[in-house]
Amino acid sequence: MKTLILVLLLTVSSFSINAQGRSSTLYVDAFKRDKNMERIGTALTVIGGVTLFVGNILYWKVYNNSANGEPSGDKVNTYRGVMIGGLGLMSVGIPLWAIGKSKERHIRIDAELVKFKGLASANGIGVKIRF
Repeated sequence: MKTLILVLLLTVSSFSINAQGRSSTLYVDAFKRDKNMERIGTALTVIGGVTLFVGNILYWKVYNNSANGEPSGDKVNTYRGVMIGGLGLMSVGIPLWAIGKSKERHIRIDAELVKFKGLASANGIGVKIRF
């Protein structure tokens, strides 16, 4: 049992060590992934906002245009569901949008730092720039 735990621990640690390379292809893949996350978040937020707005207008119309004073329960439940669906889409879209944008910015900064570190290196007190 102790041997199995040791093997699993070494396997997991080797995966994490191999995943932390500073290759430019890793930055490109991560940048694409985070850009897609931002786009999906933006789309979900826009669709959710439109759905919430449309559901709210329809819900308001049902209550203000009913002749008896009480609208039918089916329409009220349907429009309430549309509003809640729009709110749900927005609640998923806004964090995806924000996280994707933030990660994209951090990856762009890290890629520039790696590029800069490749051009300059510190030797003692001065800075040496290689072309």
